[in-house]
Amino acid sequence: METANPAVFTQNETGQGAGAIIGIQPDGNEFLVTPAQPASVGDILSIYCSGLGAVSPAVPDGAAAPLSTLSRTVNPVTVTIGGISAQVQFAGLAPGYAGLYQVNAYVPQGVAAGGAVPVILTTAGVSSSPVTAAIQ
Repeated sequence: METANPAVFTQNETGQGAGAIIGIQPDGNEFLVTPAQPASVGDILSIYCSGLGAVSPAVPDGAAAPLSTLSRTVNPVTVTIGGISAQVQFAGLAPGYAGLYQVNAYVPQGVAAGGAVPVILTTAGVSSSPVTAAIQ
């Protein structure tokens, strides 16, 4: 098993508070998730992070992930939103970027609405520190 040390980027760049999370509505509209523009059940959250370990196909260190073929994490990634398991659609390197991981997960039914709902990523037995996302 590859080692991992997941960490979600945050809007204030401190590693705490609101995550660097883009909401994607079913109609394809994208927005930065904030208390003024919260995500809803059924939206996809694109969570930007680091430390998810090896990907396949492998990408050389410092090279941008290809746009043509997605490099997915070798180890499965799970996401909880407000303590509820979310369906992960994709976990791997963000296409076109070097060293940036992206995890796409659906906002699950039953998440309590709030301006600071905890979001946690887990891979290879290691969980990220919680960040928050506004959910309505």
